[in-house]
Amino acid sequence: MSEKPSADRLRSWDILSLLSPRPMWRVVRGVARAPLDSDFAGSPLAVCWFLTFACNARCSFCCKAAEIRQGRDAFPPLALPDARRLMERIRRTVDILYLSGGEPLVHPHLSEILDEARRLEFASVGMSSNLIALDEHAGVLDRLDAVAVSIHAPDVAGHARCLGVSEAVAARALANLDLLAEAHRRRGLKVIVNCVINPDNVGRVMDMVEFTAQRGFLLEVVPANEHGGVSPELTANPAYGELIDRLIELRRGGGAPHLAGSTAYYRNLKTLRPFRCFPYGVPNIMPDGRLCTPCDISGQYGVNVLEHESLKAAVRASLPMLGAYPCRQGRCFKAGIMERSRLFGLLLSRTNE
Repeated sequence: MSEKPSADRLRSWDILSLLSPRPMWRVVRGVARAPLDSDFAGSPLAVCWFLTFACNARCSFCCKAAEIRQGRDAFPPLALPDARRLMERIRRTVDILYLSGGEPLVHPHLSEILDEARRLEFASVGMSSNLIALDEHAGVLDRLDAVAVSIHAPDVAGHARCLGVSEAVAARALANLDLLAEAHRRRGLKVIVNCVINPDNVGRVMDMVEFTAQRGFLLEVVPANEHGGVSPELTANPAYGELIDRLIELRRGGGAPHLAGSTAYYRNLKTLRPFRCFPYGVPNIMPDGRLCTPCDISGQYGVNVLEHESLKAAVRASLPMLGAYPCRQGRCFKAGIMERSRLFGLLLSRTNE
């Protein structure tokens, strides 16, 4: 009988199991040539495109609040023909496309962009959303493989405070979870609820564990990230440390199998030690096609993917701006960033043994 995988191993396997065979082959190929390829810098596995910084919520803890305030003057979205050109360049390099924001559902050409993603045969297309407008655009769910939804409290009043919207708007967002549940049952849409720990909800996160379990959704818990770290307003609160201890206990004991993240991830949330970060494993692209070089914190956007033949070529062109890579002072304590960096680090370590 094979040994049951530990909680730490399980999360890395969970990440790999979400990949279709084509992205899985890209991982294998990347590992094989990693020692010769600047630690994955030139071999992205997926991409996150911030489609727009327009948003119909005003979360006080939003990690993109500065960009949302600056709006389309600083980060104008692409016209549809240029958006299609950008996607062609992305597709030459990666199989997985993830759309974020802002709020993608308010983008005027979202349906056409998703249709183009299908035409280009991306192996997997995901999107983040606050769900406020999903009932007006429910058809997009049939073009997606995965949705990450921002729900920060299980009750209307608490969620309204977190989103910075009226209770009527928050109630609409929560009601739209039913549309996701129906798509999950009907066509296997992957749904993960992203709950951001912040001073307003730190006492309600454990309720979110039960809330998502009842609905059969995965739950990803992340601390509110300011650029470059977690706010002392949160970490100085004893309730934060107690919450992380309880989540570690659940993860180790298997009491919440729908809780995403390894025990190593939660230990990092407790200690907030810097981690070894691989930002170009899944590079970020701004609404107008510029790369975040190397990541959001840097504020450098000197290379536009549209000016290169492929995403990989654009990443290569940005390497002179990169500095030491991988970054050994990672402080963006988001599950997606930390877990994929941990996975890449494990793969590279095994390759170099």
